[in-house]
Amino acid sequence: MASWSLTSHLLSTNADQFARATQSAFLSRAAHGTLSKPTISHWLANDRLYMLGYIRLSGHLLRILQLPFKPTPSKAAGDVEVRLLDWLVDALVNIRREERFFMGVAERYGLDVDLTEDDGETVKNESKVKGLKRFEELFASLTTGQSSEKVLPWLEGAVLYWATEKVYFEAWSWAKEQAEGAEQDMDKDEDGGAMRREFIPNWTNEEFIKFVDTLEGILNDGVQQAIRSDEGLEKGVVQRAEKVWGRLLDAEEAFWPDVCLVLQPLQSPPGKSII
Repeated sequence: MASWSLTSHLLSTNADQFARATQSAFLSRAAHGTLSKPTISHWLANDRLYMLGYIRLSGHLLRILQLPFKPTPSKAAGDVEVRLLDWLVDALVNIRREERFFMGVAERYGLDVDLTEDDGETVKNESKVKGLKRFEELFASLTTGQSSEKVLPWLEGAVLYWATEKVYFEAWSWAKEQAEGAEQDMDKDEDGGAMRREFIPNWTNEEFIKFVDTLEGILNDGVQQAIRSDEGLEKGVVQRAEKVWGRLLDAEEAFWPDVCLVLQPLQSPPGKSII
């Protein structure tokens, strides 16, 4: 029997909501090139704002990590906290590269990802999708200061990072599968091919899943080392993780824009249905 892991446990809970968060009408439309540029622009603009909370959370985790005084050999991965430090450094590099990628695609395909007012500093609350507002609340709840938890003070932040990356990868992998029956000429897509040619491949590549799997290993190893065979500690850690997991799924599900699932018949190959 496979050993218990925190991430497997989380994936076994809220299964219906996980499916809704990774199989939305927006993703299906993206896979068939039937999303309008204004719809994609508004979603991308919100996704870019989500990155700001992602960056702030990394700063919080870097501040509370209890790094060892004993040096780590140059060729060793180090203990869990050192491995998490390395992952966070990579995450910051990745998120900055991702924003530059967003801007490059937006410029090439004529997408507007700027939601700021004339002052260039404020964003009206009504411009934010419900999912972004939930993410902002979630990020804020985890970046208020030093963690009061003595056991795995970084747990909630690591769970949030793993969960949001896991959902994102699974969601776009599902979209990639839906795209297999779509019109092959991406130049005919309503967005000019931005989703199918640029974004979907970017969010389903091998490097991405390796990045997610690395954090999953760190998270599970850290939990196992902390709780060992202490059922009381395990219960407390699981409850903390489940709380973040549930709020994360609420945010992810609400992040996808409401779009009609009915796709344009012209996008379907002759004699086939794409619904």
